[in-house]
Amino acid sequence: MFWLLAADVLLWKRRRVSLGIIIVATVAWLVFERSGLSFLTICSNVLLFLIVLRFLHANYASMRDKPVQGLPELVLSEEMVNYAAASFRIKVNYMLLMAHDITLGKDFRLFFTVCYQYAVCLHLYLPLVISPHRFP
Repeated sequence: MFWLLAADVLLWKRRRVSLGIIIVATVAWLVFERSGLSFLTICSNVLLFLIVLRFLHANYASMRDKPVQGLPELVLSEEMVNYAAASFRIKVNYMLLMAHDITLGKDFRLFFTVCYQYAVCLHLYLPLVISPHRFP
């Protein structure tokens, strides 16, 4: 069902939704561009503003003797944590197995791929480290 909605939006069959997405994306881009702040900073500021509004609403409701809406209790089940840990363990073990194969020389293609990516990262990182010392 979701895919049908996404297809309708992408193909402009739902013009208002498509236009709304473009307008929201443009406004978000303008906010980020004009403010000079990062996405994380703006998200933190918005969340802090929402917390302050919630605090003021709760205090106003208590002054008027009205019941305050409760917040939902967020609890992680042990099953969910165990599942996440098990999947993380499987991925780490696979990565260590690949590193073991590379070390023993069993997978030369992967070894050269890793070496190439390391060289590219090094060529991108070194000018950033060296340039401040060269040009004060």
